[in-house]
Amino acid sequence: MYYKVLETDEMINDLSKISFAAYDYTRDVASGVRFLELYDMTIANMSVYPDGFSGTSIYHRGYEIHILPFGNYNMFFIIEEKKKRIIMLRVLYQKQDWNTILKLENLYHSHGKEI
Repeated sequence: MYYKVLETDEMINDLSKISFAAYDYTRDVASGVRFLELYDMTIANMSVYPDGFSGTSIYHRGYEIHILPFGNYNMFFIIEEKKKRIIMLRVLYQKQDWNTILKLENLYHSHGKEI
């Protein structure tokens, strides 16, 4: 069974920054686009079996935040089992202090509304 995947505004902002940084570094428009295409493929695969990824022992709204390594980045998400949906929270560079970021920035939005 497939899970519905929702992305927070923060996740979309992270993806935009990373995609633009890839273009800015290489000056090749395709590099930023490839990053987003790889993200889309990863999410499509993840929607089939989201439970296969490690937990972080950090919780958001009572759901454990899971981590998925993604190149030089980590994607963070929660699984709402009853609603059969995955909420993508953030994508952060691996060397960032994501543990602190996830604990301090625990408000996420979808279309400007808190979720």
